[in-house]
Amino acid sequence: MQPFIDSMHTLLRPLDKTATDLVDLPDVRYFGRCPTTGQERSLRPTPEVIAAAEKLKRYLATRRTTDTFNTKGIYAPFTGKMFGVMLCRDTEGHLGTLRAFSGGWAGHWQPPGWVPPSGHIAEFEKQRDDTEPQLAELTQYIETLKTQSLADEHQREIEDCKAERRRLSRTLTEQIHRAYRFENPLGEVLPLTEVDTGSPRPPTGMGECCAPKLLQYAARNQLEALGIVEFWWGTSPSALPRTEGSYYSSCEHKCYPILGFLLRGVAAAEVGP
Repeated sequence: MQPFIDSMHTLLRPLDKTATDLVDLPDVRYFGRCPTTGQERSLRPTPEVIAAAEKLKRYLATRRTTDTFNTKGIYAPFTGKMFGVMLCRDTEGHLGTLRAFSGGWAGHWQPPGWVPPSGHIAEFEKQRDDTEPQLAELTQYIETLKTQSLADEHQREIEDCKAERRRLSRTLTEQIHRAYRFENPLGEVLPLTEVDTGSPRPPTGMGECCAPKLLQYAARNQLEALGIVEFWWGTSPSALPRTEGSYYSSCEHKCYPILGFLLRGVAAAEVGP
């Protein structure tokens, strides 16, 4: 099996010939409330999606000891992640599947063969590359000052460094948030800064779970979303225990506020009350 497909016009992978008539569908769904109608919209897995997900699991199992782009990092304590698969139809009627992982993986945000982040990374990449070393340097300097005497001038310098660190972090976060503008098949755009999350600021990483990334890529590339599933791979977090290989529904904290919007115009989506 080729690890990645990077020569196709899109990232669609051809459907496997594996029989799907006996596939058991897990009771999971990827859902959110539509901000326009107030109705809940959801997309569920299909037999083709589960067959592709099982194939992806077998592939991941072979990557633990490879030299490049391996899964060793997600077996460190509390560092596993979600992987997702979506069944799509292109404008010519061809079926295929897309792959995604939550956040970044092994230092990559968009390796060949995987859908890209939801945000427009180029809009903040340079600032992030410039700011993150400054934040690390400030943190190290603060720790050094803490080991010195407790003189008033040291305390003032520590507070000044902390204030500068907050300022840099806040400026970078605001630029990252502005670069996330969600689009659905109807051509509608929802900036992250306008998503109703119930709090003044969006949660960190909102839009970088698998379902939003897959739906966002499909909408931007004229692909019709037909089914989706996510599963956990690697070690479990302590706060929310996960089992490797098990399927899970989308999260309510980061995904629910945007999936209802992203599923507007998706014919395969179920519409509830």
